[in-house]
Amino acid sequence: MEDNYVDIIIPVYNETILTKNCIDSIAAKSDTPYRFILIDNASADETRIFLQNFARSNNNVALISNKTNLGWVKAVNQGIGLSSSPYVCIMNNDTVVKTSGWLAKMIAVVETAGDIGLVNPCFDSNPGTAKGEPGEPYIEIDFCRGYCVLIKRTVIIKVGGLDEAYGLGYYDDDDLSVRAMRAGFICVRANDVVVEHLKDTTFSAIFEDNERKTLHEKNKQLFYEKWGRRLKIVFIVTKDSNRESLKRALLLLARRQHIVYLWNLTKPLGIKHTNIRERSVPGIFSSAIFALTLYFNAGKKAVKRYDLVFVDDPRLGSKLSKKHPAVHCVDVDRDADKISQIVDSTAKTKAC
Repeated sequence: MEDNYVDIIIPVYNETILTKNCIDSIAAKSDTPYRFILIDNASADETRIFLQNFARSNNNVALISNKTNLGWVKAVNQGIGLSSSPYVCIMNNDTVVKTSGWLAKMIAVVETAGDIGLVNPCFDSNPGTAKGEPGEPYIEIDFCRGYCVLIKRTVIIKVGGLDEAYGLGYYDDDDLSVRAMRAGFICVRANDVVVEHLKDTTFSAIFEDNERKTLHEKNKQLFYEKWGRRLKIVFIVTKDSNRESLKRALLLLARRQHIVYLWNLTKPLGIKHTNIRERSVPGIFSSAIFALTLYFNAGKKAVKRYDLVFVDDPRLGSKLSKKHPAVHCVDVDRDADKISQIVDSTAKTKAC
């Protein structure tokens, strides 16, 4: 059981009832050994006294009490600095665990494959929420959201904690995920675990809406300057080329947080990633469908336009380049480096 020991890091700023509900749900739904690392970010008396009493009454609690509110990012890093377990779970205090055995299930997902480094649960129990294919234990995602994320110790050893340049919060979880993916890990969502999230409850209590939006936009720009802007990329596949090369190329783009629209005239690839949207196109009408779609897309506002279009057929690519300015002809088997260079260059340019 020691191998399954988890440190659960929860920064807290006021919100006593929400914090208690979060802690109670963890206690009620956990069957794996864990320790709370609670960071009190200079809460008012009610929350401060609650946390102190809770820490005194339980032997699996470490409490850090800050004299000033250091913000989400620094508080999490304080918790990571105190942690020594094989797994770290970072949580918001405005979450409620809904699934029994949630930690064991997320650990099982992490251990499914050696490259899985971070795991999110599903964020609500609404039947309409996308949870991946039935029977699939997890689905790969673009990045792990910080409201509740289980992280392997090896990820923290390789890439460190949150980047404190993001200040009080926003985009710090994106950044950690990208650094982990660049180090060879992937991010996934456990399809049978639900942890509900009330979203921005603490931030809303601290900031006015305009202040929160300003912080969000500032950190978004910081993230883009560091990693490049997320792109909308169309990949038109007409040839039955090396399917493994094609999968690697598409997954590389998706793991850099780009949205990939795969228009496929060959046998479906069926890649399980939330950022890859595959669409089968009838071959007899394909040229006309591609041309019309790109023509209308080119006339849309910049935010809705495709940033790049890759085509594996030079003749088709020549025709489509007249309908959309971002068409590139590539050989999937030989041009992996070229595709990556074009994408990275475009992402950096659009970040400016």
